[in-house]
Amino acid sequence: MANKKVFIETWGCQLNYHRSEKIAGTLSDNEYNIVDNPGEADLIIFNTCAVRGKSEEKVLGRIGQIKGERREDSVLGVGGCMAQHLGPDLFKISDGIDFIFGTSNISEIIELADKAKKEANVHSIPDPDGFEELPALRNQDHFAWVTIAEGCSNACSYCIVPQVRGPLRSRPPKQILEEIEHLVQENYKEIQLLGQNVNAFGQDIDEEDIDFAWLLKKGAEMGVPRISFTTPHPGDLKVKTLTVMREHPNIVRHIHLPLQSGSNRVLQIMNRGYTREEYLEKIEQARSIDPQVNITTDIIVGHPGETEKDFQKTLDLMKRVNFGSIYVAQFSPRPDTLSASMDDHVPEEEKKKRLQLVLDKQKKYSRTVGSGFNDGSTEVLVEGMAREDGKVYGKNEFGKTVTFDGNKSMIGQFKRVKYPAPEGKTCKADI
Repeated sequence: MANKKVFIETWGCQLNYHRSEKIAGTLSDNEYNIVDNPGEADLIIFNTCAVRGKSEEKVLGRIGQIKGERREDSVLGVGGCMAQHLGPDLFKISDGIDFIFGTSNISEIIELADKAKKEANVHSIPDPDGFEELPALRNQDHFAWVTIAEGCSNACSYCIVPQVRGPLRSRPPKQILEEIEHLVQENYKEIQLLGQNVNAFGQDIDEEDIDFAWLLKKGAEMGVPRISFTTPHPGDLKVKTLTVMREHPNIVRHIHLPLQSGSNRVLQIMNRGYTREEYLEKIEQARSIDPQVNITTDIIVGHPGETEKDFQKTLDLMKRVNFGSIYVAQFSPRPDTLSASMDDHVPEEEKKKRLQLVLDKQKKYSRTVGSGFNDGSTEVLVEGMAREDGKVYGKNEFGKTVTFDGNKSMIGQFKRVKYPAPEGKTCKADI
């Protein structure tokens, strides 16, 4: 049957969204057309996240929501981290699912969907392993993700990622560089390198010279106008990576460096592998090499055992660092993690209070990046139309979102604008 239709919905991180591009590419190569309405689709794919309980709740709610929208002959497949985590138990939790796939077997989707038309509770959840080299149907023609590593070999007590994504697996460097070269030839303006822990790249490759700094340098030298990366781990951030960033103007001057807590006691409970002092040393190293570098972070409030004194140490570190922006979340216990089994959980109301305090303090402490640089101007890669009429938005060389007057013809182009003052996570500028 030619011209089948598929609807794909995604939750979670950039890696998940890029996996959905590969799902779309694989299905498109097999005569599926991508549609925006699940009611039109022969095949519905939910690519899910399991980092927080709320992510899973949203997926289950969405499955119930589309029951009345789906065609009777449509097939719904649930994949990604939530599927890898819950496996066949998902069939017991929701009666709207026809088949389940994991985090490393996109190539099986069509086979599983065909099988699900004939029998119930079809699933395939292999242990995460290797890489699937699949075509990607990219959502944009100017910005592209490139996965360089999958999985994580750290053992943070609160994190479910190693369970659902497996241990660190560095993608073969030759394949990465060939993909970057192809994207440069296709005139992509920005390439973002992806991994659960990008700067652990190469640790599982038995070649002394191959590490993240080596790969970042190679990528920057291939002619891409702009190259960025996410997400590094503080314990693996090396001075030579910071030096490569400063030596290559096309590398975005932004590091998203998750802190999680400013308390050594809580960092130890979380098994993060670094201290408050070591984290601050990384910040000092980064800013000594590039004083204008934009450092953003993640913080978890209300982890089991976090006292008021511990929390105040987080606020104090925020003040000392002046992050460009902060992504903060209340602790969410994930099944089968060490943190979920810990005693001394912080009450829900206290977690909400601490979350709000972080948001309030961030408004006060937020660091202005790039002021005085390039004569008060900044270069923005326009990504799309902003919510405000007559405005476009995009990211600048510091990874900061900027909005300014513009139109659709600017999308995918670099525009130099007068550097703005910060307004939360988004800045406003003038042409």
